[in-house]
Amino acid sequence: MAALIKQTKPAKWIILWFTVSSLLVLWDVGYCLMRPHSMFNGKYNWLWRPYNLYAKVDHFYGPEAIAANDGFTAAQSWLNLIETIINLTYVKMATDKQTNLGVANLVGFSAAVMTLSKTVLYWLNDACSGWSHTRHNDLQSLILLWVIPNGAWIVFPAFIVLALGKDLKSRLQGSTASTIKVE
Repeated sequence: MAALIKQTKPAKWIILWFTVSSLLVLWDVGYCLMRPHSMFNGKYNWLWRPYNLYAKVDHFYGPEAIAANDGFTAAQSWLNLIETIINLTYVKMATDKQTNLGVANLVGFSAAVMTLSKTVLYWLNDACSGWSHTRHNDLQSLILLWVIPNGAWIVFPAFIVLALGKDLKSRLQGSTASTIKVE
């Protein structure tokens, strides 16, 4: 069996992902929770103008969801706020030399699992409803404007889960029963 090596410093790409994705997610949360004011012809639409196109691609974000009183997008936005807090907690912990990196990695691992699970749920919600929110798109629009941008929130968190999970496994295997004290 190959020796597992504990991480000694945080991966820069993970810190970058958590930082950039958190900023984008906060922008998304603003759009979702400010609807209908953030939507086309809304008084704050100027802040979220790119969503005018996206709302045509993904009806979870468009007037169709508002008309149907579909609260899924707002509900997932509240979870996005929690996810963002955990993401930024990881960034702070991982860049603080006083923090145990193993503890920081557990926080980052948890954040990535949350993001991955929530995004898969988002896709499954549409799939289990017969793609009712996205089936109206042509293939090119679907891939370029829905699959690729949303897929990033599956791919990057999955790689983070693998990277931080490997480190956590190494740390746990390095512990012996005599060093683990349960009270």
